[in-house]
Amino acid sequence: MDINNELILKWEPKIQKLLQGTFVIGIDRDDIAQELRIAIIKAAQGFDEDRGVIFHTYLHTAMVNTIRTLISRGQRQPIDLSLENTLVARNEEGTVTLNEVLKDSTNISDDLEFKDLLENSSLLSLVEKDFIILRLEGMNMDEISKDLQTSAYKIRDNLREKIGDLLEEAKA
Repeated sequence: MDINNELILKWEPKIQKLLQGTFVIGIDRDDIAQELRIAIIKAAQGFDEDRGVIFHTYLHTAMVNTIRTLISRGQRQPIDLSLENTLVARNEEGTVTLNEVLKDSTNISDDLEFKDLLENSSLLSLVEKDFIILRLEGMNMDEISKDLQTSAYKIRDNLREKIGDLLEEAKA
């Protein structure tokens, strides 16, 4: 099998499709995509037509195993994923985390820049934005659950899953 740029370009749509549902702690999407491109090259080098398997099947297995390996590595790395230390935005003065907003402001309405960041974030749902505001105002999880009439713990867990996307949005 010829290993060249055309081979990688041919399988690029598959890479993009696999990336849609993939989040690896500590690795951004571009790095994951690059690892998958390397997996294509290795799969092409190791592919043996005589084994009775089509290349697509062989490649798919190699790519899935690459993602599993990256996830496993990411889970072993100690990283602080607490909501309060999440990077929310980057501006000319530096970065803004939820923890910094908690220290700097007792009431979210006093911090108009942060409130604008929350309201303009395309990645957060209304309920998630409300959750963050209520947490910053000092409400506990039970109070937030009653106020929003849904599980604050589910909202928090959804937010933790979005941390990588929030970081990407903040870099933009």
